[in-house]
Amino acid sequence: MLVLIIRKPTNLEHHQAMAQKGEVPEHPDPAYLRLITQAHQEHYLCKERLLEQLKICGIQAIEATRGEEWPRGPFDYVISLGGDGTLITASYGIKDATPLIGIRSSSASVGYLCAADIKTLDGLVRKMAGGTIALVERHRLEARVDHEAGGHTLSPYMALNDFLFAASSPAATTRYQLTCDDRTETHKSSGIWIATATGSSAAIGAAGGTLMAADDRRLQFLVRELYRGAGDDLRLRHGFTEPGRERFEIESLCPAAILALDGEKWMCKVSFGDRISFQSAVSVRVARAVEHE
Repeated sequence: MLVLIIRKPTNLEHHQAMAQKGEVPEHPDPAYLRLITQAHQEHYLCKERLLEQLKICGIQAIEATRGEEWPRGPFDYVISLGGDGTLITASYGIKDATPLIGIRSSSASVGYLCAADIKTLDGLVRKMAGGTIALVERHRLEARVDHEAGGHTLSPYMALNDFLFAASSPAATTRYQLTCDDRTETHKSSGIWIATATGSSAAIGAAGGTLMAADDRRLQFLVRELYRGAGDDLRLRHGFTEPGRERFEIESLCPAAILALDGEKWMCKVSFGDRISFQSAVSVRVARAVEHE
């Protein structure tokens, strides 16, 4: 059995690299330094424990750092070592049925999507070796921007969490036409979240969206801070669609806007008259959480 481990660079490593370039002070605030040093140490302890358990179970491992080009596979499993951000980044490299297993490597990392941490990874590795890991198919989305000036842009990654359409300036009003099925409305707002079921627990949830079951294949949209004028009959504030079955399209009426994928992972500039549509992408199989034994 061969697995690929995608590990995050720690915040301490980021800080040290930036300090060498003179971009940040070499000696940060002591409290912050303690925090990132502890997380760094926890991360490497978790990595050592993972490699030890893989060796015990006779599983070969190849390592790569998040953001690097992947070594050649195929792999029986892809393991992300970090937090949810590392798992999301690792998911972009999976275009088939290869299972993705998230391990939360430090107490400073968010691990909602992760299957294990240092306390439970021994049992996780044994389940890997025995082929008994429980998996859930998590739906992903792709976006297409048809430019008014000609041509189009496709999202280079399959979004596991969400897309955000908004004006380029966070202080500017986002203007657009939103079409859902046979209804079209002209809005002024702070933008629109377009999320998968996985993303329903993230930004769209904090903005007032609905938590969805992990295997739900619908698209959820939510308009942020919708402006309602006197007499406006605006109904398309929040809802669900099945990608490909209903028409769901955004036409930008902003001179400068952006479409962002999974936070800062990718961003496309959108101009006045550009149209954005969304479609289902290949799902990714993600390991469910492993309980203490």
